[in-house]
Parts: sequence; C-alpha cells; structure tokens
Amino acid sequence: MTASTASTFKIVVFDDDPTGSQTVHSCLLLLRWDVETLVMALRDPSPIFFILTNTRSLPPAEAEAVTRNVCRTLKQALNHLGDPVVSPGVLIVSRSDSTLRGHYPLEPNAINEELGPFDALFLVPAFLEGGRITKNSTHFVITTEQGQTVATPVHKTEFARDPAFPFSHSFLPQYIQEKTQGKILASQVDRLEIEDLRGDRIQLIQRLVSYQNNQPVTVDGETPQDLNNFAAALREIQGTTPEIAPKRYLFRSAASLLTSLANLPPQEIAPENMAYYRRSDSPGVVIVGS
Repeated sequence: MTASTASTFKIVVFDDDPTGSQTVHSCLLLLRWDVETLVMALRDPSPIFFILTNTRSLPPAEAEAVTRNVCRTLKQALNHLGDPVVSPGVLIVSRSDSTLRGHYPLEPNAINEELGPFDALFLVPAFLEGGRITKNSTHFVITTEQGQTVATPVHKTEFARDPAFPFSHSFLPQYIQEKTQGKILASQVDRLEIEDLRGDRIQLIQRLVSYQNNQPVTVDGETPQDLNNFAAALREIQGTTPEIAPKRYLFRSAASLLTSLANLPPQEIAPENMAYYRRSDSPGVVIVGS
C-alpha cells in the first residue's frame, strides 16, 4: 500500500471523541468501520483518516471491545490490500483528550495486543490551538487571567477531577505510572523534551531508532515547530533513509500532532470565506457540539 507523498505515512486515527479532526482538513471521518469502508479510506489520497470510535463516552469494557473490533477489521482491510500486517508506513494514532482524560492505558494496550508489537508508545498531549502545552515533560493548561497569561499544571485544574478519568500528576512519567498502576514506573519512561526537538536532528533520529519493546516515551510540545520537528524525524526514519530499518510506533496524542504527521498543504478556503462555502442559499442551521 502506498502512502501519500505529502506525509510518507498513511495515518489511521482512532478518535475517542468527535473533536479529533479539528486541526486538519480534506480527509475522511468514518462513522463506521466495516472492511469495505476501511479499504476505501486506505485507498483515499489523503494521508490521514479518522475512525470515530467515540469511546470516551463508554465504560471501560465497552471501550476496549470497540477498540479491538476496529483493530481486527483494520487488519482485514489491510490484508485485502496485500498488507498482511500493519506495516511501518501505516501509523496508528489513539487520539484522545488534551487534558489527559480518556481510557489510558486501556486503549493503547488493546491496540498493541491486536496490531503490535510496537517499538514505542509516544504520549503527546499538546493541543497548541487550545492552549495546552507540554514543557519539561509537564503538561500545562494556558489561560488568560486579568490580562496575564497563566500556565497551570493540568492536575491542578478541574479536568483532573473528572469523575470518570481522575488523575493527580501533570509530570507525564508520573502520570503514566499512576494510570498503569505501577506497571510502568516513571523511571522507565523516556522523555523527548523541547531541547531534544529543537536540537541536533541526527541525535533525535538516533534516539527514535533506539526504541524497542513498546518503550513509553513522552513528547514535549510548546510550538507547532516542535511537533513538526518530531514528525520530520519520524518521516526520515520510515523509509527515506535506506540504512535505517523502519520502526513501528504507536501514538497516544491530542489533535495537534496530527497536523504535523499529516503535513497537509494549507486549507484552500480562507477562514473568512467559509461563510460562502455552501451547497445552496436555502435557510438552515448546522450545530456541532461535543
């Protein structure tokens, strides 16, 4: 199967909530995942498509069952296209909330068991468009209070008190230890920090290539260029450098990473012209909520 030249990947996003596609354009958003539909999406020229699993609204057992069902159907679709396994050119992203709420580690674990093994699992919760950044492996919510910009560690916000997905750490390695109930210790988590993403490209690539055995990795993100640098290094690993054996990676991320991975050209219609992008002049209203 050939991925788009814009990204060198075919990115398959398991979207646990209807907001995951908000940072990209010109791609498919699937509300079902039968084999025929997935084959159509895999053949689509866009480098990315979304499968709306909506699992954040489900209890854990149902969320796991849906995730496994998507994985098994995706394997059938890939096999239909002559790809008996999920190849390195197909990136799987478990897209979830930028405030660390959701079925973690349940969903990535299910994907790993069904489609793995993977060399690394990257946790990338930055959602820059919404004021959620990660710096020094700590996740922050950015707000403006009395004209001043305030960066609040996410565990000190109302999001951490969500009755379905509570947590008590903003330092991501400790968050991982907490959510895995100690199966993964904070000391076992590798950290790609701002200086790594903005530093020597070769060193970053070597670091990424070294991962194996589903290594847990947290990724900082303070600006779009940070995530662009991360995505560019991944593209270089996945086939553009012949001497590097392609790696298999899994991602648990918010929406901003998807923009960098897909590497789409600018939206053809400017935001100020969107009001004229309509099928007819008939009256009506479309309300989109989450």
